[in-house]
Amino acid sequence: MHLIINWEDFLHHHWQKVPVLLKKAISHFINPVSPEELEKLVIEKALESQLIQRSHGKYQLMHKPFNGYASLGQRNWSLRVESIHHWNRAAEEFLSLFRVFPDWYTEELTVLFSVPGGGIGPQTKPSDVLVIQGMGRSRWRVGDRLSSTVFDYGQNDFSEAIVDEELSSGDILYIPKGFPYEAASTEAAMSYCLNFWTDNSLRMIRNWTESLSDDNHRGIEYSPSPDLLLRDDPTEILPQDITALQDMMSEFLIQKREHLENWFAQEMSQTCYELPKAPEAEVYAPSQVQTLLQQRNSLHRLMGLRMLHIGNRYFVNGESLALDYADAWNMLARHRTIDGQMLIKFINDTDFISELTLLINQGYWYFSSIKKDRCH
Repeated sequence: MHLIINWEDFLHHHWQKVPVLLKKAISHFINPVSPEELEKLVIEKALESQLIQRSHGKYQLMHKPFNGYASLGQRNWSLRVESIHHWNRAAEEFLSLFRVFPDWYTEELTVLFSVPGGGIGPQTKPSDVLVIQGMGRSRWRVGDRLSSTVFDYGQNDFSEAIVDEELSSGDILYIPKGFPYEAASTEAAMSYCLNFWTDNSLRMIRNWTESLSDDNHRGIEYSPSPDLLLRDDPTEILPQDITALQDMMSEFLIQKREHLENWFAQEMSQTCYELPKAPEAEVYAPSQVQTLLQQRNSLHRLMGLRMLHIGNRYFVNGESLALDYADAWNMLARHRTIDGQMLIKFINDTDFISELTLLINQGYWYFSSIKKDRCH
């Protein structure tokens, strides 16, 4: 598969501006996961999923366990499964096509399997979405951001669509945040939705300040300067009082810039979706890891695991790593599979091998020699 997208043009003209349909944006499309594989994954791994039933022209979430397709009939339902790239290697590799975006910004990959008459009802999300059509065809409608009121799932309707197109295999539909959309299928179809990260500023400020308190950081003691006390009306709060307060808060933010960087990297290196268990393996000693790397065994990263950095400070799943091995961590961050040759400069560094062994024993990486396929 190959992406055929002019990213500079896309980012300039469409990103967070207007929806756009990119026909045949992926050449030679190969479906990452089949309906049968999806059914097996959801049942065996008890994955978080949603059944959507269409009845009398309306879509509703079905609040019952998923026990397989057989009990659902052949029409008018859809199965939506979140973070499929955490559980299926092909889906994770498919997601790597979109690493033009920062890893921390791509939130998760959702798969939607629909039978004839299935789909999703009108909804609006506060995040950007790329819809990639897999097998079959689906019709997607996108309304105007200004003409829609956001309600609960399936309850916000839009009479006119600014996009009303049938997607076929390899097509990509971009929906900016805040635009309402819906989808319907007349045949068995699979759509993959790449959702991008978003958060609320108030929640982020609260979480960051809580982390400051946890780390025993002290704030700046604040009191108005004497000249601000000389005024005709002692009951009035003047604009300069608020400006001084704002300046104090800004000064504190500047003082704590490094802490803010570390906090953000730690937060974003964690995923809000469950990570799979690593393949079962013995607990390694550093000498064993060193030998396996010298023998050029492949080391695989756990599906869904995030590894990010700010400068030479590296973070994996919320944990900070030793500063001395930024080049080695960079290899592990950029590649999902590496072999000993790629780490040749570090194989004889006992401190690095010890650090790496801890990560392997935590299940974040594992050797192909003990790999068991946990997805099929």
